[in-house]
Amino acid sequence: SAALPRTTAPLLSSAAPPPTMMEEGIYNFNKLVIDSVYDLICLLYSKNDLRKHSIAECTARFYVLETVARVPYFAYLSVMHLRESLGSRVPGDKDRMRTHYAEADNELHHLLIMESLGGNSSIVDRTLAQTMAFGYYWYVTLVYSVSEQAAYHLSELIEDHAFNTYNTFLEVNEEALKTMPVPAIAQKYYEQENPFLFDLFCTVKEPDTEPFAIATRPKLESLYDVFVNVRNDEREHWKTLCNLVQYDDMAGTG
Repeated sequence: SAALPRTTAPLLSSAAPPPTMMEEGIYNFNKLVIDSVYDLICLLYSKNDLRKHSIAECTARFYVLETVARVPYFAYLSVMHLRESLGSRVPGDKDRMRTHYAEADNELHHLLIMESLGGNSSIVDRTLAQTMAFGYYWYVTLVYSVSEQAAYHLSELIEDHAFNTYNTFLEVNEEALKTMPVPAIAQKYYEQENPFLFDLFCTVKEPDTEPFAIATRPKLESLYDVFVNVRNDEREHWKTLCNLVQYDDMAGTG
């Protein structure tokens, strides 16, 4: 299994400051909320084997997950824009806002890929995903207004689940995915568009020898390669969020 190898922020500096610990009650409550929602989605969307189900049926779960997972970045930006409009000029917020926009753009393209595969075919799935996203947006906005650390931790937990969900899908369906073509939207995003926004959300740099490093990502030759890239994107988000939770910094100081 290629489960995320660390539960703390990637250690990139021997002189890193000590991490800021979360209150145990908030940590446990966040975990209860995210795990419960994730378990509910997995219960409702259990089709994960392309030998038994179509690609549209299998990607319905990813459509719902991506619709919800991108919402927190909107919430962060909403609060930061409001504070900025009211005169806040916190050093570093401008760069953080750009990164959150890039993260939202990346998640948007994950969503577009799942839609291109038929993951949003059912009106029931669309209604459920959009209703959850609407409610979760306001919840995260409230949490971020009170505690940025707690709000970032919610997304850290989501991205951890996302990575492992995609990884399991790749392990179960490797053979079938390697026979399927690359969607046009994936080809455009990963290989043709200006990579500025893509590079912007990759805030925690790693040696090229790391198994999930950007430099080791495969070229898009099949749908398998697309899902590998999507999975690895989720790990990039997770790394950034780990550092924001523990060090209030995006760039891997911890």
